[in-house]
Amino acid sequence: MKTINFKDFNLEINLTYFINIIGLPASGKTTLLKMLINRIYSPNIYIDDISIHEYDLGYKKQNVAVVFNDFKFNTEYVKEELLYYQEKLGTNKTNAYRKIDKFTKYFELNDLIESKIEYLNKSEQALIKILSLLIINPKVLGIDDLFTYLNINEKIKIIKIAKEKNISILNITTDSEDLLLGTHIIILNKFKVISYDTNKNTLKNEKLLLETGFDLPFIINISNGLNYYDITKKTYYKNKDLVEDLWK
Repeated sequence: MKTINFKDFNLEINLTYFINIIGLPASGKTTLLKMLINRIYSPNIYIDDISIHEYDLGYKKQNVAVVFNDFKFNTEYVKEELLYYQEKLGTNKTNAYRKIDKFTKYFELNDLIESKIEYLNKSEQALIKILSLLIINPKVLGIDDLFTYLNINEKIKIIKIAKEKNISILNITTDSEDLLLGTHIIILNKFKVISYDTNKNTLKNEKLLLETGFDLPFIINISNGLNYYDITKKTYYKNKDLVEDLWK
């Protein structure tokens, strides 16, 4: 899967491992994801130049998934939730539990894996919601403003899996720090695209970001201030790079 074309939005997305989608309230962000999985019908969505409605339903269930910001779950327990979509797709039980074991170790879920979901905090619940679909390895995973609940280590681990498994994450976010992650940023306004560019090019346009309700990420604000006082001469996108240059 290489492209998704939302003709209603005049938006063709060249799929990479992580793309942020931002915009003011009611700009169409969640609607975009709902259209992708047919919660809102649209005849104008194309995957690799073929109408999404021409694809087999089984193919779409396996390869196109969306996690919404509603904190609704299909089961009561964490392990059951990580098993749920795998069972729906007919995954062999042995393989399904093997995947759960790998996720438990990788995401350090040992203290949560046997827990009731209702006893988890919001951050833990958000992580489990995302992992319940990430575990089936879809080609495209839409995330509706749940990344904001995660810590940076959890985010990086999810992105690492996306890169390794050739998964494209479409991340709707209200957190400016997320804009440092991935490859591109799409900005929507009134159900149309007003910008679709690389992270670095978008982050250079502070005026556009402010109009969209976003401040610059903290590290960029810091480096801009250092540039103003001639302490540094470039914009930094990673804390590590800034610290290393300051200590040269």
